[in-house]
Amino acid sequence: MLKIRRLSGVTIPELLIGLLIIGIVIAIFTYALGVQRAMSRDAKRISDIGVMRAALSQFWLQKAAYPVSDGVFLGKPGGGGEKLTGNGFTPAGDNTPPIFLEAVPAGPKSGEYYAYHSTQSGYSLRFTTERATAYGPAGTYYAHANG
Repeated sequence: MLKIRRLSGVTIPELLIGLLIIGIVIAIFTYALGVQRAMSRDAKRISDIGVMRAALSQFWLQKAAYPVSDGVFLGKPGGGGEKLTGNGFTPAGDNTPPIFLEAVPAGPKSGEYYAYHSTQSGYSLRFTTERATAYGPAGTYYAHANG
């Protein structure tokens, strides 16, 4: 009598289901990684604003005024807002004492800079968040001298 042997293996539907599951896992991982990166960039932005506010407070304590500017992009190379010295926000080569901030931070993304506008009695620092933070939903925010 002739015996028929069955070969064990993976069928095409089983293979497709396995690939589908792997694809879903990769998609979820990619999305979660993007969310974490955006949250990390927002945390850096908030930290940078805190550092600049502290340096501006030190400037105020010594000069009784804030550095006056009609508007400058902080941290932008060649933009005149690369360092905070006794002359206010200046290019990187200015070493006028005292130096309040050796290097003004730039935004975490390439080409992203914080905007600074001021009078002697107050200032405004503009920054944008990508995700919801303690400040509120994603969007543009302004940090002021008074809060």
